[in-house]
Amino acid sequence: MELERAFSGATVHDMFNMLSVLVLLPEEVILGAITGDGGILYYISKGITDAAMGGGGGDITFTSPTKFIVSPLTDVFVDPNKDVTKALSLGPPQATAMPAGMTGCPTDMDCSNYFCVSSSMSKNWKKVDKTGYGNLQTCSDVFPLGTFDCGSNTCYMEADKFYTQSVEAGTILDEGLFSGAGDVGGGILGLIFSLLIICGTLFCLVKLLHTLVMGTAKKVIMRATNMNDYVAMLVGLAITFVVQSSSVTTSTLTPLCGVGVLSVEKMLPMTLGANIGTTFTSMLAALAVMKPDSLQIAFVHLFFNITGILIWFPVPFMRQWPIKAACLLGFYASYWRLVPLIYILVMFVTVPGVALAISLLYGASVAGGIVVTLLALGAIAGFVAWWWMGGCYK
Repeated sequence: MELERAFSGATVHDMFNMLSVLVLLPEEVILGAITGDGGILYYISKGITDAAMGGGGGDITFTSPTKFIVSPLTDVFVDPNKDVTKALSLGPPQATAMPAGMTGCPTDMDCSNYFCVSSSMSKNWKKVDKTGYGNLQTCSDVFPLGTFDCGSNTCYMEADKFYTQSVEAGTILDEGLFSGAGDVGGGILGLIFSLLIICGTLFCLVKLLHTLVMGTAKKVIMRATNMNDYVAMLVGLAITFVVQSSSVTTSTLTPLCGVGVLSVEKMLPMTLGANIGTTFTSMLAALAVMKPDSLQIAFVHLFFNITGILIWFPVPFMRQWPIKAACLLGFYASYWRLVPLIYILVMFVTVPGVALAISLLYGASVAGGIVVTLLALGAIAGFVAWWWMGGCYK
C-alpha cells in the first residue's frame, strides 16, 4: 500500500507534464507548419521577449541555498572543472578552406584551413589553457594582407590543434576524492555513491516519518496539509523558488504520500506550483544575459507550465486525468514491483531516445520519418489496446 501511494505521488508530476506535451506539442507543430514560425507558445514568448529586450541586461543573480549548503560537501568527492565542460559543450571550431593565392605560410604551420572562433569560445579557452591560448596566432598575424570571412568572430590558425590538445584532452574531474579514478571511473564512482546516499536518506526519512505521524501528530499534519488547492499551489511555488529545484520539493513530498499524510489529490497542486517555481531560475539567468534565444526559451518554459495548469487543473473533470493516470501506475507498481524500474527506463530513456531518433530521421528523409512515426504510433496503439483488453494480467 505504501509503494502504491508513494509511486502515485511521485508520478503525478510526470503525468501532468506528459499530458501537457501530448496537447501542446501537436498544436505547436501544426500551427508552426501553417504559419511558418510556431504556435501559441512561440508567439506569446516571442512577443514578451521582443518587449523585454528593449530594457537591456542587468546583474540579476540568486544563489540557491540548497546548492550553497550541498556544494562544499559534493566538491570533496567530485569537483568537476566547469571550464573544460563548458568548452566541450561549445564544440570544436569550424574549419574554412584557406583562399587560394595565400603565400608566406610558415613551414611548421598547417595553412590549409582557418578557424572562426566566437567570443564565448575565446573567453572559455583562455580559462582552460591560458598559455596555449596565448600561443595561438590570428590569421592577420600570418597573412597581414589576407581577407577572411569571420564576421564578428576572430580568425585563428590551427585552432583545431588547440581544441584537441587542451580541450578534448583536458581533465574534467581534476579535483576531489574520486578524481584519481579518471573522468569515467570517477563519474561511475560518484554515481554509485550518490545513489547509495539517496537510498539511505530516503530509507531514514520514511522511518522518521513513520515515527512522527502516529496518533495526534498525524491528525495535526493532515490538517495542516488539507489546505485550499490554490493555496497549496502557492506553497509549492514558494518552496521551489527558495530551493530552486522542483526535484527537492517533489522528493520531499513523495514520502508524505507514502505514509498517507498527503493525498495524491493534494500532491498535484503542490507539484504544479513547483513546476512554476522551477522556471524562475532560468528566467533569472536569461534576464541577466538578455540574449533573445535564451530569454524566449525561458518564457516558453514558463508559459508551457501555465498553459498546462489552465488545461488540466481548474475543471475538476480534467484534473482527474493526471491523478487517475498516476493512481493507475501506483496500482500496477503494487501489483508488480518491477513496474517502477520499467517506468523509468521507458519514460526517461526509451521514449526520449526514440523521439530524438525520429526527429533526426526527418532531417535525413521526410518519407522515412513519416513511416517510422506511423509505425511507432501503431505500436503504441497496439500496446494500449492489449493493455485495456486485459493483457497485462495474463
